[in-house]
Amino acid sequence: MKARKIAIIGGGLGGLVSGYLLSKQGNKVTIFEKENFLGGLVGGFEMEGLNLEKTYHHFFRTDTDLIGLLKEIGLEKNILWNKNSTGLYWNGKMYPFLGAIDLLRFKPLGLTDKLRMGLVAIYLQYDNNWQKYEKITAVDWMKKTVGKRAYEVVWKPLLKGKFDDVYDKISMAWLWARIHTRGNSKDEQGNESLGYIKGGFEILVERLAELIKINEGKINLNTEVKNIKDLEKGFDLIIDTRPAKEIDYLGMINVVFSSKQSLSPYYWHNINDINSPFVALLQHTNLVDKSNYNNKHIYYMGTYLSQNHKYFNWSDKEIEKEFLDYLKKIFPTFDKKQIEEIKVFRFKYAQHIVTTNYKIPSYKVSEKVWQMNFAQIYPQDRGMNFAIKEAKKLVRAIGA
Repeated sequence: MKARKIAIIGGGLGGLVSGYLLSKQGNKVTIFEKENFLGGLVGGFEMEGLNLEKTYHHFFRTDTDLIGLLKEIGLEKNILWNKNSTGLYWNGKMYPFLGAIDLLRFKPLGLTDKLRMGLVAIYLQYDNNWQKYEKITAVDWMKKTVGKRAYEVVWKPLLKGKFDDVYDKISMAWLWARIHTRGNSKDEQGNESLGYIKGGFEILVERLAELIKINEGKINLNTEVKNIKDLEKGFDLIIDTRPAKEIDYLGMINVVFSSKQSLSPYYWHNINDINSPFVALLQHTNLVDKSNYNNKHIYYMGTYLSQNHKYFNWSDKEIEKEFLDYLKKIFPTFDKKQIEEIKVFRFKYAQHIVTTNYKIPSYKVSEKVWQMNFAQIYPQDRGMNFAIKEAKKLVRAIGA
């Protein structure tokens, strides 16, 4: 087949993987990215003179599309595997919260609640029929199956932290996918290894961009496409990776800082307090050793919010104060003076809202125009592995 001229709007991970795959086939690919950087939600920045992601990232052993891509493009040697460790903050105390033993020792729940929680997790891990969960909300299903107390302590704060004021409209199919995927990523002893790329995921972004250029593709930064019709005359095919117009989204705010101080033995912390300004706290250097970051500890504090939330109008300093003051409540020994660097990142399109009447956006818009975005990832949650899977699916659909 004759090589086609293909325009890709957006240089996020999905756009880059599509560009790499299509240029490898001999097509003439041009990527148009409105920002001055590539990667989208995987985009990087410098802290302690080293690369980090603006939004926290790791991957699982079940993320075969991502792992396969890393191997294909020569980055297998950069894969780091380390054991996960998780804490859950509830009513002023942090509890270990990863496997069955931690659940049995979790004092805020009674024995019956714990047994129901454990049995539900096992059931969802092995149940492959996600379609039956589509038309019921996660709130209703969890209340019924794990009981009111376990719902209030564990699931309500997490759903509310993830989906803000629409948490009670989210389909159980979405939550099934989260629990099912995580459950199947653990070994027989219940341990979970998480993957990271040595040097940061910017290495993946840079390698894909390099391969696109080697394959005679072009990448135009600081180039916003306001009207697709402007591209139709110059290209045989257009792939639009921007957010789908027919889908509602939540935004995200991430506060990242480095510090000389270690606060916790855990990597991931679920902050199960609906009054907390952030739902997730990561001590990144409990997954990737601090020796990689000038012997400083790296922390992420992240939250998902409606796009009109007040935080999006606040200054960086106001957000920093709000988040750090609450961190002091969790860890009274936290010392702001030991912070070396701090950054605030805002994203308006960070999470698609998966309701009980969710409809996947169509891939084909017209004969020339296709769209691909993380709102098409369903029922699984958006993530790097599924962005790569969607890119491969789209390339197959448009033909070699």
